[in-house]
Amino acid sequence: MGRKISDIEVGKLELEILIKFAKYCEKYNLRYFLAYGTLIGSIRHKGFIPWDNDVDVVMPRPDYDQFMKLVKEENIGEYFRVLDYHDVHTFPFAKVIDTRTKLSEKYLITDTLGVYIDVFPLDGMPDNEKKRKRLEKKAAIYYKLYAFANYRFGEGSTKLKKFVKNVMYPFSRLISSKWICEKLDKLCEKYPYDQSEFVTNIVWGYLPSECISKEVFEAVDEGEFEGHFFKIPKGGGKWLNRIYGDYMKLPPEEERIIHYFEAEWKE
Repeated sequence: MGRKISDIEVGKLELEILIKFAKYCEKYNLRYFLAYGTLIGSIRHKGFIPWDNDVDVVMPRPDYDQFMKLVKEENIGEYFRVLDYHDVHTFPFAKVIDTRTKLSEKYLITDTLGVYIDVFPLDGMPDNEKKRKRLEKKAAIYYKLYAFANYRFGEGSTKLKKFVKNVMYPFSRLISSKWICEKLDKLCEKYPYDQSEFVTNIVWGYLPSECISKEVFEAVDEGEFEGHFFKIPKGGGKWLNRIYGDYMKLPPEEERIIHYFEAEWKE
């Protein structure tokens, strides 16, 4: 086994990936935005949330698709690789990984990747509220199926959950993760981003609260993050309020949950 990577080192590696990613997007005029805890970190802490150790960005679907095509021809850096479920057993969105490292998720089974940042597509949603809710319910079912198909044997946040998971484990292996990811991608094709008034992260988002007017992402600002500046949506505060409520208020200590994974350097 290689040397374990500390949380501090993980943050530095993720920042390095984010800087390379941002420069690549600027080179090819691709839209991206800091998102979720990373956006909160930029606004509230000017960097990582102290108990958070991952980096998230979103891209409008046309830019996301273009990004995924471009990186097949020209990678974003010497030690970095962009992967999604078409390439490896992983989630229904892209990860930019550091190939010098190895990383394993604690609760979900994926291929052994490296320290990464997550890149999510933003997709169009129907104007009709009932149709939005139907689409969100379908996506939520696929999220649960994905978690069921990929949980680790012997892991669980409580003894009861661990017991139930162990009993159900053989049945969970019968479901194809790639099939689930393809179904989620199919949902995203229904309403093109550029023709939609509302947008959201369909493949792995906070549904239904995340869906919001596309105008939130029409104007671009810059946000500081660990001494560097990255693109953020000018309406980002409105978006975060929908997802988290008062995001400027620190959560109780028991809710300050870190992302569960183990990382090490390759030998």
